[in-house]
Amino acid sequence: MLFVWNTAFSQINDSAKHKDVMITEIFADPNPPVGLPPVEFIELWNSSKHPISLKGWLYNDANSTFKFSDDSIQANEYLIICAKADTTLLKPYGRMIGISPWPSLNNNSDRLTLKTATGYTIDEVDYTDAWYQNALKRNGGWSLELIDPKSLCSGLRNWQASMDSSGGSPGKRNSVYKLFDTLPGLRIAGAWLVDSLTIGIKYNRYTDSLTAVAPQNYSVNNGLGPPVNVNLQPFDLFTVLLKFDRELKRGISYLIKVENVLACNGEVIKPPSNTAELFVPKKISPGDILISEILFNPRATGVDFVELYNPGDQTLDLQELSISNSLVTDPLKPAKRLVNSQLLLNPKEYLVLTSDPDKVKTEYFSKNPDGFFRLAIPAYNNESGTVSIFSGNVLIDQLSYTEKMHHPLIKNADGVSLERANFSKPANHPGNFLSAAASVGFATPAYQNSQTLTEDLTIEEFTLKSPTFSPNDDGFEDRMQISYRLKKPGFVVNLTIFDDRGMVIRKLYKNFLIGAEGEFIWDGRNEASTLVPAGIYLIYAEMFNQEGELKKFRKPIVLAQRLN
Repeated sequence: MLFVWNTAFSQINDSAKHKDVMITEIFADPNPPVGLPPVEFIELWNSSKHPISLKGWLYNDANSTFKFSDDSIQANEYLIICAKADTTLLKPYGRMIGISPWPSLNNNSDRLTLKTATGYTIDEVDYTDAWYQNALKRNGGWSLELIDPKSLCSGLRNWQASMDSSGGSPGKRNSVYKLFDTLPGLRIAGAWLVDSLTIGIKYNRYTDSLTAVAPQNYSVNNGLGPPVNVNLQPFDLFTVLLKFDRELKRGISYLIKVENVLACNGEVIKPPSNTAELFVPKKISPGDILISEILFNPRATGVDFVELYNPGDQTLDLQELSISNSLVTDPLKPAKRLVNSQLLLNPKEYLVLTSDPDKVKTEYFSKNPDGFFRLAIPAYNNESGTVSIFSGNVLIDQLSYTEKMHHPLIKNADGVSLERANFSKPANHPGNFLSAAASVGFATPAYQNSQTLTEDLTIEEFTLKSPTFSPNDDGFEDRMQISYRLKKPGFVVNLTIFDDRGMVIRKLYKNFLIGAEGEFIWDGRNEASTLVPAGIYLIYAEMFNQEGELKKFRKPIVLAQRLN
């Protein structure tokens, strides 16, 4: 009877198929311990519907091999494999087999193989510590767990660090079991131009590599057709690169369609999630992108920034551009490429390049908080320097600045940017870069410059929102708002409030640098911060610039009070 039983197992053993027994958990780095005993183990799982004999099977890593004796694993059973000396510690977690010698698990990477007595490979796992996908758990105390035993994907796309609070789940279903089944359906998350022959596509989840790299599963309109090859990116497994045998045309949109690509769980991509539109901008020429603003002498808590502007009527791809602090391209000081993938700048939009966007947003108000791009821009000297924008070796725009370009009334220029006043004139045209206005906080990152020249303005304006205001905090006309628009930037204002007897009530602004347009506010209080009585007052503004131009504006206003 015993002989017949062993023969039956021998028959099952000989017919065991690939993945009938799977390595489903690896505890390679048990220290520092989180909750599990600080000893190495692997976990096997019988994915078949029948018992399987392990007699004569071989388990090995890259350096050593263990041969199983007359052992077995039941259908759907989890079996812990550990060093013989560690069985007592792992006994509470389920059935185990202690083996000696134990093929020690390397922390960083190792190849584990399970073979039948005849040498047929049942399962093989070639793991690395990148599979943890978690920097903290990578340091030790957490196991690697298989996500989906039936997944079409392997490696990093089907393993990750355990989510069990103890650090692992030996002897039971993994804590990450079929984790990806909760994700949304497979879709194209983005498409971009890599170069003139290559399109990048990013999926929202991991894909089956066989279907994801099949050229026949992709098509692009406007005569481009299918790609000649498709490559899965090794360091970004969500991304594939489509290489074509003809260049993409400039200034048109392409429709990309994907069919028959599978997610790791076997789900096929479906409309409308299988299409993406890609616009290929025209090639950038000199003057298409302009230097708009530079902060080269930040406050001690700030950082440099350079602002670019698209003055045209077409969306442009900044991927072509690089930035430098040299007058010409210099092999010893190569220009810094802005980005390695598509970065679009729409017409009349601004983009700030800086090493720390958050610092710039903290230092200055911005009407366009999304108009920032993190880039380790070249160092710009506080005294003088050059900002150059290149496309290859072609100079697109260039500014040579000095600290003397700041307004002479600014005693400390730290934290004050230089702004371009006229985009129709060269950057280095005398007087085309001016100190940003004090009224905007001395910089306008990612939105219209305070010193922008209003070229189409025929009549200068100095207007009141309302001739009457009542500073009683009732929410209606509590502040006097005075708007102005000038033909030229770079003016300084002295603004004084007089009463009806000609007495000075308050010097609201004194030698205050303003932009080409803006707004003044009076809250109805005098120099002592006391609310003045109801009555008629006069606003008198004197504006002057470095060229000696003087402008004077007067406006009577009424401060009203509620009658009880």
